[in-house]
Amino acid sequence: MSFRIYNILADRFGKDTLLYFDDTLNPYIQVAPELIQTLCIFMRYNPALKFSFLFSLCGVDYPEKNQITMVYHLFSMKQKMLWVLKTSVRREHPELESIESVWKTAGWFEREIYDLLGVKFTNHSNMKRLLLPDGWVGHPLRKDYEEPLFYHDMETSRHRVS
Repeated sequence: MSFRIYNILADRFGKDTLLYFDDTLNPYIQVAPELIQTLCIFMRYNPALKFSFLFSLCGVDYPEKNQITMVYHLFSMKQKMLWVLKTSVRREHPELESIESVWKTAGWFEREIYDLLGVKFTNHSNMKRLLLPDGWVGHPLRKDYEEPLFYHDMETSRHRVS
């Protein structure tokens, strides 16, 4: 089943633009960041696919590769199948097209990723921090993040000294 879906995507976007991995629990496709929105639109609205549900979007920091990878978990009721898309952006100026217009739930996920990893989603309707105050410096899920000792004279450390 997953190879059939890959073939539908490869016919539309070209085999040279998609890297397919099926040796994992959940097969996935790695795609160039400039294709992510177009691919998501196709997967959502193509009658043979109908991936109508984005149930997770997260980011993973890979400083050794100088990239942040986005992981999109999609579900198709029609196919009764989970599918995973991945794309990566550079750590220096991480920017990616928003898919909020494809799945409304992406709006919250993208804001969380922006807040915690620093990836900016262009054309997002409300690209601002979700969990941390506006004045917070840094992005806590980056592996090189150093937690400040204080924020506005309040201790931030979770470690108590006895």
